[in-house]
This record gives sequence, C-alpha cells and structure tokens, in this order.
Amino acid sequence: MKLFSKKSYKQKGPKNNNADSENSTFIKKLGRYFSTEPQKEKVLSMEDFDGAGDVYYATVSAYYKVSERILVVVLIAFLLFSIIVNRREITYDNFYFLLRDIPAAADEANNVYETISYEADSRQYFVSYRGGIASVSPSKISIFTATGRRTLNTISEFSSPYAVSSDKYVLFYDMSGNTFSIYNSFSRIYTETLDDTIKCACLADDGSFAVVTRTTAGTWKTRVYTKKFKLRYEIETPVSNNKVTSNHIFGIAMDSERQKLALISYDMGNGMGRTSLSVYDISGDESLNGQLLEHRLEYGGEFPLKCGFMGKDSFAMITDGRIRIYDKDFEVTEKSFDFIERNLTGFHLSKNGVAVSAISDTKCMILAYGSNGEKIYDSSVSYNVKDIGVYEDYIFLQTDHGITRINTKTSEKVSLDSGQGKMLVYNESTAILCGESKAEYIVFKD
Repeated sequence: MKLFSKKSYKQKGPKNNNADSENSTFIKKLGRYFSTEPQKEKVLSMEDFDGAGDVYYATVSAYYKVSERILVVVLIAFLLFSIIVNRREITYDNFYFLLRDIPAAADEANNVYETISYEADSRQYFVSYRGGIASVSPSKISIFTATGRRTLNTISEFSSPYAVSSDKYVLFYDMSGNTFSIYNSFSRIYTETLDDTIKCACLADDGSFAVVTRTTAGTWKTRVYTKKFKLRYEIETPVSNNKVTSNHIFGIAMDSERQKLALISYDMGNGMGRTSLSVYDISGDESLNGQLLEHRLEYGGEFPLKCGFMGKDSFAMITDGRIRIYDKDFEVTEKSFDFIERNLTGFHLSKNGVAVSAISDTKCMILAYGSNGEKIYDSSVSYNVKDIGVYEDYIFLQTDHGITRINTKTSEKVSLDSGQGKMLVYNESTAILCGESKAEYIVFKD
C-alpha cells in the first residue's frame, strides 16, 4: 500500500553556528509548534481518508491543537505574572494557612449538619461562620464547622466578649477592654491592643475592618484597617460649632465594594434624644483623613439599634421606632416604615435583608425588606415572636415552641419544634439554635 507523506529536504552546505542561524532554527521550530499542518511523524494511509469528511475533521483537530498550545502559553504567562505581582504574599505561612483551611472549606460545602457541643457558659456570644459557628466567652474562643468538628480551641482573655464575622474572618473583642483579635478557621492571624476602650467593630467582605474606641477624654475614634491589617484612617468624633459632640456611637458598618463606612450614634439633642447617621467615603488615600464625611443625617426622638449595607445600592438603619431604607446616595426611600406605637421584640440586619418583629395587643407585626431594599413581607401573626431573621425570600421566626419559616413569595409557614437559645440564620433552609451547651441545626425540607 502506498503511503502519503511529505518529504522534507535540507540544503547541503557548510554548517552555520552563529546566533542568526540558532535564532532562525528556533523560529522555525516555534512555527511548526503552532502550525495547523499535520506533524511530520503523522503518516496517513489511503484507508484513513473517507472523502471530504475526514479532511474536515483533520482540519478541526489541527485548529484544536493550535488552541491548546496557545492556552498553555497563556497559562504560563499568567502564572509568571501572578508570581511577580504577588511575590510578597507567597510565603510559607500563607501556604500553611491555605492547606489548613481546605478541610474547613470542605465542611462548609457539606450538607450534613451535626449537633455542636461545647462547654456551658451563660456569658458566651455566638456568630455564624462559614456554615458553622464561632463562640467566645471570658474563658475560651472556639470555632466549629457544620459537621461539629472544632477547628479552634484557645484561651480567651475578654471579660465582656463580643464577635462579628464575615465569610473570611471572625473578629473577637472585649467591650470593656482594649484588645481585639482576628481569626480564620483555625488560627489567630492578627491581634492588637489599643490605648482606648473598644465599643464596637465591623468586618467587610474583603477582610478590611474598623474598630470604634472611646478615649479617656470622652471622645470617640474610629480606626479603619486595610485587608492586609494596615491602619489606613483614624476618624475622630464629628464636631459641631468647633466643639466635640457628646454622641455615643452604637453601631458601625463597612462596605468594601462601595468604599463606604457608616456610624450610628445617639445624643440628647434638643432634650428628646437624637439619632445621627454619619457616612464616610474611604476610597481616597490617607492624606484625606480629615475630609471623609459625606453625609450626616439626624432624627429626633429615636434610639439607634443597627445599621448595615445590603445589596449593591441599598443601606438600612433600624431604630426603636422605624426602619429606614436608603438608596446609593443615602436618600431615604418611600419604603421606610414606622412602628413607634408597637413594642419591638426582634430585629435582623445583614447583607441578605432587614426585618423586625413588633407586638401590639395580641398581634405581632412582621416586616421584612430584601437585600435590594424592596419590601418582601408585611403581615401579622397571633403568637409571640422572640427573634427574627431573613435570608433572601425566607423569614425565620423564633417562637416559644421552636422555629417558624415563612416563604415570602407564597406566604407558606412551616414550624419545627426546638429548644431555646440564640438563633442564627445560615441559609434559606437552615437556622442554627445556639443553646447553653450545644448548637442545633434546624433544617427545613423544601
């Protein structure tokens, strides 16, 4: 059988060992590497061809070969670029943290939840963290995965412990002391002792954070840190008529994407009490430290409870008498609601939405807004509501007998019996109930 092949002929002549010859040879080899022509070692027989069909597929295969090799080159270039740009971040400690964090990430993706047991302490505080929980008491700091595995167990020195969490870290601090610490799933990665007493703190999604302190002179200071734990700004208490105001800061929120920082504070104002919302632009460099204030809004006769950034263009603030929803320019929208005539029994504010429960006579009003600031539920129930949470289209109510979940699209209510404790909302189908000595996952089946 006669074979088809291309013969290559080399012109005989004296050997050329200079640089031009070597460069020419390299270019020829590189050209053959990306050529769509069949490789010379590919010898095809007559039977390998079946008219135009095989010619078409051979051409497609050749182009796939070129694409594959281009992608290899792009990958190598990307890796080299990443190594050069992030060479300071490529350390032994970072590789160690990455390898240690892989089991915790796997537990977060696991849908099998277990009861989490821990030492009983009525003073401990809980936050949800990566599908599990983080707890802090005056004697111990612990972090658990959703499978019940304890990834961190260390000594606490916080007499009045508190915690805030994000998808990356947990920040523990002492509300009567001056020390705070930041942890991932298994280790402390940053700690600092300040000169002043810590009053509140917050974490942004990218790992940046802020800490509010009160000085011995009675003034307030907000320290804003980057995601690399570097101090970026120190924001002093707002001033009025060249005098330090007597505001007490009760809440703080930070949005790393919009580069905004919000503080809510309270002072006596005209004698009736006054809530203030201060919004700062933290996108500039450190030289703008004294020029960060963008908005300052005041509301008389109300006490602040919580503030937070929700969706891309939404912000919310809860006081003892009203929910206010703000747009991207911090203008109050028409969606805000007044519940001054009712007694507030629970409230929730996170990036997933805002909700309150307030009782009047025998009815408990339930009001919730989604992460985009749109109202998703406004109705009442005839039983006592002790706490409330919201996650996308679902509302979770903690009652005297257990947990009730409301589907805001269909108004369907499903109740499950449970014990008592601190309720944390994990996702649209799961709440975590943290009791005195154990945490229980309450899972609703769709």
